Amino acid sequence: MDENAVVNLLAIETAVPKRRIVRSVGAVYLALIVLMIGCISIGNLLDANWQIPRHVTQPILYAVIAICGAFLYRWHFLCFRYTLTDEQFAIEQIGGSREKTIAVMMISEIRGIVKQTERDNVHGKKVDASVLPSKNTIWICATLGGTEMAYRISASDAFLERLMQQMLKLKDLKSDINGKSGSNAAQKE
Repeated sequence: MDENAVVNLLAIETAVPKRRIVRSVGAVYLALIVLMIGCISIGNLLDANWQIPRHVTQPILYAVIAICGAFLYRWHFLCFRYTLTDEQFAIEQIGGSREKTIAVMMISEIRGIVKQTERDNVHGKKVDASVLPSKNTIWICATLGGTEMAYRISASDAFLERLMQQMLKLKDLKSDINGKSGSNAAQKE
């Protein structure tokens, strides 16, 4: 790619989980505290009533705490940023102050946009990059490096409209270039 190439930012959007009382920071802390106290109490109950040693129950109960904490983290703290330039579409995961790029694809690599209701048409490896309930999401299907990929995103209708316009614009530009190069080859003969 040319170092002096200009990249035009067409749209950028951050999908954030809807803040409700259940997803407030206080509710998350309260849920984690209740989970830890509950697991410790269950371990003590198993030891006192059924003589199951704590060194057997504690690793299992701590694994339950870790798994539940991971689900709470995913459900409460993760956001996704969708970036559209004139040639690329990018998906980034934001968790606190950390950002991780999930995918960067050329718009020409996108095969289609599929609604969640038509998810049977989605093939390949599936990646969830959505914060909304699954009924309100769409799939971006792409071929990246020969691999079929499908990314579930929760972008707004305006963002999706810009993405589809850019896909059509690049398709028209590509067909114009192919048409002109074909007519130039015919004129040389």
